[in-house]
Amino acid sequence: MTRRHFVFLLPLLALFLVLMVVVPSHPDDEASYITLAKRISHGYYTTGDNRALLDRNPAAPDLWFGPGLPIVLMPLVAVHSPQWLLRATGPIFLFLAVLVFYLLVRLRGSPRTALAAAYALGLYVPFWTLLPNVHSETLAIFLVVTSAYGLARYIQDRRLRHFALGSVALAWLALTRVAFGWVITGVLVLALAWWVLRRRPLAGRVAAIYAAALLLCVPWLAYTHARTHRYFVWGNSGSLSLYWMSTPYSGDLGDWHQANQVFTDPRLRAHRAFFRGLEGLTLAQQNAKIEHQALRNIAHNPVKYAKNVAANVSRMLFNTPYSFTRENTKTLLYAFPNSLVLGAIVLSLAVFVRRRRSLPPEGIPFLLLGAVALGLHALLSAYPRMLMPEVPIVLWFTALAVQESGLLRRGEGVVVQVPDQRSPEVVSRASKASN
Repeated sequence: MTRRHFVFLLPLLALFLVLMVVVPSHPDDEASYITLAKRISHGYYTTGDNRALLDRNPAAPDLWFGPGLPIVLMPLVAVHSPQWLLRATGPIFLFLAVLVFYLLVRLRGSPRTALAAAYALGLYVPFWTLLPNVHSETLAIFLVVTSAYGLARYIQDRRLRHFALGSVALAWLALTRVAFGWVITGVLVLALAWWVLRRRPLAGRVAAIYAAALLLCVPWLAYTHARTHRYFVWGNSGSLSLYWMSTPYSGDLGDWHQANQVFTDPRLRAHRAFFRGLEGLTLAQQNAKIEHQALRNIAHNPVKYAKNVAANVSRMLFNTPYSFTRENTKTLLYAFPNSLVLGAIVLSLAVFVRRRRSLPPEGIPFLLLGAVALGLHALLSAYPRMLMPEVPIVLWFTALAVQESGLLRRGEGVVVQVPDQRSPEVVSRASKASN
């Protein structure tokens, strides 16, 4: 990136910092992340409190969040940094994501295309809701873009530093948003199957990076096993999310509720008998029983679960519907931008279905990551912010589709030679991009 283009992107950093102050703050998960950072600074992570899930004034239950963001916050917390400085990590991570995204698009596109794509990412309005509080999603967005950049460069030049960048970023992503532990596992399985069936070098490189990322997560998985006595546990939040998605009652639409709300909200009284049966169990036993009940619900009421999945996808895109709640004006904050995202997906498909040979080789692993992540989040209770880390993937495809279709002039595009993945005709066509 030239200094000139860096300067062109600086207004986004200023905008993010202003939004951090202007956008109203909300409690959300900020206190839990700061508490976890304090625990790490004192040498421990879990408390062994088995009451947290059902407590009427709960702190985050053990292993509810991954350690990715708390580790980042830990140095600031250890020196008693003010709250505004902790919250400033959000704008900084989002701006870093924009910078790396510029570099990612620049690998295949012109400076004009990369700059437009970087601004499209920074001006995606739902991101702005993350800025007034400490959220893990801004770090996750940065890590998705960074892992994509490392993977694309490794496919190009097979250098160890790019392999390390891609795998470390993916591993940290899994520790930041624990659902991505399952996403990484799913992509690894698909990449290995692709390599076994087709013996493509690209599949082998993708599998190598994802396998290295999974290997880097072994210490965390060993820690969760020591605390839960279960293998391959990324976190404790999935069971309750699956339970609410599986609920068979007509008024429930699959959105998430705190377990303790069952005892205070009369609209959730149908769940009280089950949750009373969790009292006195360890947290690991509670999660196992919740998971078992969720799977039973799905087996006995598959149509209702399918309806809840459809409602869940709508929530991720449009922030509606929610059980017992009417739509409000906040829905528009997500409906319009995500309608544009859906339009961008349609445009990308229209271009690259007809011009498959013009799709860069990293497009396939990017598509796998986005599809597996979206599919997994659709099955568990989710909010719009669960969708946000996948937005850069959509915009990458869109930027290249717009350039390929001629809506933006290619200008002085960078030609990346990948002789074993692209045909000579594609390389020749790309070499003429600057004419």
